[in-house]
Amino acid sequence: MRRYLVGLLATIGVLTLLTIGALAAAALIWMPGPSRALPASMVISLDLRRLPPEMTSTDLLSGLWRGSRDMPDTLEALWRAADDPRVKGLFIEIGDEQGGLARVQELRDAILRLRSKGKFAVGFAESVGGGGERFGDYYLASSLDEIWLQPSGSFGVAGIAIETPFLKGGLDRLGVQIEGGKRHEYKSAPDSFTEKGFTAPARRNLQRLIDSLYDQFIADVARERRLEPAKLRQLVDSAPFGPQRAMDEGLVDKLGYRADAWDAAWQRAGTRNAVGLDDYAAEPSRRRAGSTIALVRASGAIVSGRASDSPFDEEALANAEDVVDALESAASTPDVKAIVFRIDSPGGTYPAADAMADAVARARASGKPVIVSMGDVAASGGYLAAVRADAIVAQATTITGSIGVFGMWPVAADLLKSLGISVERLQAGTNAGLYSTFQLPTAAQRVAIDRELDSIYAAFTAQVRDSRKLDDARLDDAARGRVFSGSDARQAGLVDELGGLATAIDLAKAKSGIAQNATIELRRFPLEGNRWQKLLDRAMRLTGTEMTAPQLRLPREMRDALAQLGIAARPGNVRLPPLPPLWR
Repeated sequence: MRRYLVGLLATIGVLTLLTIGALAAAALIWMPGPSRALPASMVISLDLRRLPPEMTSTDLLSGLWRGSRDMPDTLEALWRAADDPRVKGLFIEIGDEQGGLARVQELRDAILRLRSKGKFAVGFAESVGGGGERFGDYYLASSLDEIWLQPSGSFGVAGIAIETPFLKGGLDRLGVQIEGGKRHEYKSAPDSFTEKGFTAPARRNLQRLIDSLYDQFIADVARERRLEPAKLRQLVDSAPFGPQRAMDEGLVDKLGYRADAWDAAWQRAGTRNAVGLDDYAAEPSRRRAGSTIALVRASGAIVSGRASDSPFDEEALANAEDVVDALESAASTPDVKAIVFRIDSPGGTYPAADAMADAVARARASGKPVIVSMGDVAASGGYLAAVRADAIVAQATTITGSIGVFGMWPVAADLLKSLGISVERLQAGTNAGLYSTFQLPTAAQRVAIDRELDSIYAAFTAQVRDSRKLDDARLDDAARGRVFSGSDARQAGLVDELGGLATAIDLAKAKSGIAQNATIELRRFPLEGNRWQKLLDRAMRLTGTEMTAPQLRLPREMRDALAQLGIAARPGNVRLPPLPPLWR
């Protein structure tokens, strides 16, 4: 047995070293020569069949093949291209992307900004609409001045639907009961486990949400495609249909294949020089930056503590201690004039979100304005983290609000009983075993649960009331667990401005005394090193060796070469804090 274990450990060690060696070899193989100057006239190509993530990660496995450009990287490159006389236009691959609408809207804004500078934007799609399931790809395509659709494709944009599975009936059959509670009736997240269908308040609230998102889609697409909104609604209601009708109705401009769309772009540009956005973004900026604005991000479910050092960890989590440290570092950096706090989170634990809100307040107290920019979603704890900022900016299609709290955990007492399994408890303290998965809570314990829910809800709403200057009636209309689109949240007093990262930066300039036309450095906090270096650091941890030692750190030239490969990962699926209990 001992010999087996030694052999197993040795094998793991060898495999780890081989992985590290492969990474280093890749660095040497792919190390480019002197960087090639970009052409004097070019078309920027951008593949948006997968939307850029809010943040990239460096987990060991996925980091080897996933894209390196996150949302701010992509936006900054597009903003730069808009003002670059060498760039004649864009060629964009449109696909069946399922990303959030706010990211789509932000990319649309950047494309429209580029077009306003006299540049073209040509896009190609095999099909749009995902067979009726999605419409984000066409929402993005509508910002282009020329849309090509493959002759064998289809127009499948058919509206918005929310489908929610309700598990209570199945859990009842299994003998599993969900304990806990929520504050209040519109806090619908736990309903999937505690109800057999939408409650009346949840149905009203969610229907209003999708109506608002759909109205925004109709208004934006109708404006850019020069269609009457009523006509566009009729067309969507008759989808899916073929490409010829899509062109005849003015939904797309040309039918053809990818090569045909490229030929059209070459002709409009007067050049056949194509440069990928990654290559374009990698070119050092020729403009000297002036003042510095910090960018701090919280992406994923909000949890306490710090990010894991596991080299295989692909969780998309906003770790409170890391975010707090980043805010504190940005606030204490002398040349930082303002802070943009980018939040893309469905919520998380109350203490972790509250710690972020406190860090925002402390950063403001240092004399530096803090502007929140919301991504696809900034709800529940994601909204709490934002509430104490100088201003909150959201896209019209951002999902936000959800000012409320719930706690829940499963109890399998009936399931165990049906299997002939008995559980006995010995305890010291009245509420010991409160969140047991084996026994139902006592009456006194249920009182304790309600008291905690009430306490968290009162503290949450107090912060919203004081920070947003809402009276009790308006606060009640904005809270109780309601979710809003960004546009409705603005009307409710929860959001100050509609827009994306560019709008937040403009507000940060205004509040810190930076001229609106001034060039700024958008500096990430925590300070981001080379992503390849981070990836190798993680690999080295498998051997118990840290890459931070000077003798183990790669030469700067090699690190710069590795950066050109753009190895990083898109965040993986969000995993919520462990049960029991789950407080959100």
